[in-house]
Amino acid sequence: MPNTSLPEMAISSKNTEIKKKWLIVSYSPTSLFSLRMTYATSKGGKTLLIPTPYAVKLAIIDACFRRYHKDEALNKAQAVFNLIKGMEIRFRPPAYCAVQNTFIKVKQEERGAPQGIYSPTIAYREFCFFKGDLDVAFNVTMLSESQIEELSELAMRVNYFGKRGSFMQFLKSEIIENELEKGFTCPEEKADLVNGGFATTLYLDEFGSALLKEKDGFARINSYGGKPSALGKYRVLVRTLLPYRYISSGKHYTLFKRTDI
Repeated sequence: MPNTSLPEMAISSKNTEIKKKWLIVSYSPTSLFSLRMTYATSKGGKTLLIPTPYAVKLAIIDACFRRYHKDEALNKAQAVFNLIKGMEIRFRPPAYCAVQNTFIKVKQEERGAPQGIYSPTIAYREFCFFKGDLDVAFNVTMLSESQIEELSELAMRVNYFGKRGSFMQFLKSEIIENELEKGFTCPEEKADLVNGGFATTLYLDEFGSALLKEKDGFARINSYGGKPSALGKYRVLVRTLLPYRYISSGKHYTLFKRTDI
């Protein structure tokens, strides 16, 4: 048996490490963005500053029904679900984010009133105005070239994230290798807190391990599947660090700036 020194073994091990590969998809926000936090109430709608991995995955699956013929769309959507359900997704938010808070008039069903009777009331809402582009990074290290191409085509057909009406315009997609540069979000457990440039924390929802292991997990995220997607089991909250720093605020706004610019 050849006598291999520890330094040589370390170098050999390092050279055999799989390089990470990311599909970076860029979008231009074309309207105000809003995606309520998980624990926000119907009358207190505080918004997240970015989409969540859960929302992006559902948007990609939804795009299957516009990309493929109706006779094959459902099967394709199930296949794409299995392809991306455990995929790591990160975000590089736009350079600036101004969160506007306001009160709006809504209709709400009264307690004890006959079904279908609604009365006017007010609710708190927040909306994000972005300056700059939103980059969504998909970890495609374990995907084949054809699978990456399919994912890229589906990402082109996504036109909103979060609340319906939070429109996004696809700009471009590209492949990069190795680690992401500064300016992207990162789960707290994986973050370099000293050099990462993070200044804000949010809880973003993601597919839970129970959903990944379930044989028919697609039924849990299908609106017509009949199976609930319980929070804490099939949908989990991941503490995530954002490269956004608070700049200023007023009576009706809060301004954030990305830390790498």
